Amino acid sequence: MPDDAPPPVRDYCYLLDSAKYNRNRGCQLHDNAYGIAGGGGERDRWRYDFVLYNRMKANGDPMAIPTLLGCLVFGWFFFNYHPGRWLWRGQLLRRFVKAGH
Repeated sequence: MPDDAPPPVRDYCYLLDSAKYNRNRGCQLHDNAYGIAGGGGERDRWRYDFVLYNRMKANGDPMAIPTLLGCLVFGWFFFNYHPGRWLWRGQLLRRFVKAGH
C-alpha cells in the first residue's frame, strides 16, 4: 500500500547520532570527498578531515575533536594508497606486514 512518507535518509555517521548537530550532512560531504572524489593524496584526505572537524566545531558538536582524531587514524591506516598487491595499503598496515616477515 503506497503512502506519502518520504524515503529514508541514508545515515553517513556510523558511530555517531547523525540527527544531532547536523552531523549527517557533514559526514556525507566527508564520505563523498573520500569516495566519489577518489580519495586524493594524503594531504587531500587530511584537508577533508579538517573540513569535517571545522564544520562540526561550527555547529557546536562536542564530538568534533574525537571525530577528527578517529578520521585521521582511520584514514592513515586504510586510505593511504600505494602500489602493490592490495587495493590499498596504509602506512601502519605496511609496517605490520613488514614486521611479520
